[in-house]
Amino acid sequence: MARPSRVRLFADALEQNLGVVRRHAPNSRVMAVVKADAYGHGLEWVAGVLESAGADAFGVACIEEGVRLREAGIRAPVFILEGFFRDDELSAAESLELGLVLHRSDQVERVLAWKGTGPPLRCFLKVDTGMHRLGLEPETAAAWGARLAAAPGLRWEGLFSHMARADTPEDPYNRGQVEVLEATAAQLPERPALSLANSGALLEMPESRMDWVRPGLMLYGASPFPERDGADLGLKQVLRLESEIITVRRLEPGDWIGYGTGFQADRIMRVGVVPLGYGDGYPRHLETGTPVRVAGRPSRTLGRVCMDMVFVDLEPMPEAREGSPVELLGPEVPAEVLARAAGTIPYEILCGLRMRLQRLAR
Repeated sequence: MARPSRVRLFADALEQNLGVVRRHAPNSRVMAVVKADAYGHGLEWVAGVLESAGADAFGVACIEEGVRLREAGIRAPVFILEGFFRDDELSAAESLELGLVLHRSDQVERVLAWKGTGPPLRCFLKVDTGMHRLGLEPETAAAWGARLAAAPGLRWEGLFSHMARADTPEDPYNRGQVEVLEATAAQLPERPALSLANSGALLEMPESRMDWVRPGLMLYGASPFPERDGADLGLKQVLRLESEIITVRRLEPGDWIGYGTGFQADRIMRVGVVPLGYGDGYPRHLETGTPVRVAGRPSRTLGRVCMDMVFVDLEPMPEAREGSPVELLGPEVPAEVLARAAGTIPYEILCGLRMRLQRLAR
């Protein structure tokens, strides 16, 4: 008998969310960000759905993720967002036709010196416009860009940068980043393609929707904005984290349940035990009261999350019993709601789902 805890994936939701991207940025090419195992959804499955739906390219964090995409039969352009770390990765990038986002001068120098025998290496150049994480200083980026554009054996793609405050789109700092990237591009002999907008900027900052947009979180149905959920933006949750009740306990007034002093009954109560816990990526520090759905009706967790189990309140549904379905994350319990309860962000909630959870796609 299979463990009943699993992740269910919905291709129609993923396709709808890509459609939201297209409506906001109809004149931009879309680089779908599928790093971190497609934010916990499954790299190969997500890329396959999005390629069929017309995504123009994919962004991953490292060569290994690019290799997985090629082995899965993905033929669309793939760009390694952190560039490369060793020269042997250039051979892999060339043979698998993986593009590189270069963010250090030594990376640029090594690419310019590369004597490849295969297809031209596709390269973006990353500019630090204000996030101060990766990227060349604007004062030097234009000169490096001109050299890349003129180099034989390379396919120069343009300039790249990343928004630091896109979750607060009204912040004037964002406009400053747009201006820095545009000013850097203006120093080149010919205007290159530009890429800046992530999900938050794409949704709320028209001036950031340049030649390429790079949606990540919004593709999976979650909102990048603290006070809004994905449904408010026309997005649909792509996954549902589900399980079922494996046993029902009766608590008497004064009984404790689970580890430590997490929850004490103040009356006679029925409690369901669900075989899913922090070993699956359901955050341990969630407290009593975290929303769940039991048999399609709203309920809450009780006590401390265990490694492999969590307790749910069955008082709102006296008909619930062993085998009753439980939704812990999904359309009825959005990632944003769970993130607020955990004191974190939906990115971490989604990326934290462990691979021991069976993935079922439709």
